[in-house]
Amino acid sequence: MVALSNITEPVTYRQNKTCYRVWQHKISGLWDGYKGEVIAIKSEETTAIRRHSREVGSDSKWEYIEKKAEWMWVTNLLYIGDLKNTVRVCHSRWQIENQCFNETVNTWKANHVYRHSENAILAFLLLLFIVVNIANIFYNRNIKDRRISSKVILIDLIKSEFLSIKRPLPPRPIPI
Repeated sequence: MVALSNITEPVTYRQNKTCYRVWQHKISGLWDGYKGEVIAIKSEETTAIRRHSREVGSDSKWEYIEKKAEWMWVTNLLYIGDLKNTVRVCHSRWQIENQCFNETVNTWKANHVYRHSENAILAFLLLLFIVVNIANIFYNRNIKDRRISSKVILIDLIKSEFLSIKRPLPPRPIPI
């Protein structure tokens, strides 16, 4: 994978302050457990950053540095289309990981397992992700009431609606 840049020519493009050099190459027969073809992608990214100079008394207030990053991905999606879009999607995966899972653990308390059977845990997590998606749609697309200024307030309103039910359903034993 490191020598991927020696196999093919890079696709070079600039987006905002970042310059990208991206290689892709199809590989097959590399793993024992997966016989299909995969695409390996390598991205070298250089971003120009302007920051305050650290030298006291220098003529220039600013110093310019280059921040370099190297990313590598492997996918079994054989048609990935535009390479620029593929790199953007690969980077956005971290946004999903950090934002979505962090929110479900910290705000919706997904880190606590309420039942210990496999089906109950799966059902709880699937229901939780449905609720989180619907709440995010209401909040981000501004379908909510104007008085709801944060997701925390929206979540508290949802909780209060559940708690304000006058006649809750009678408890039924759940088979284990």
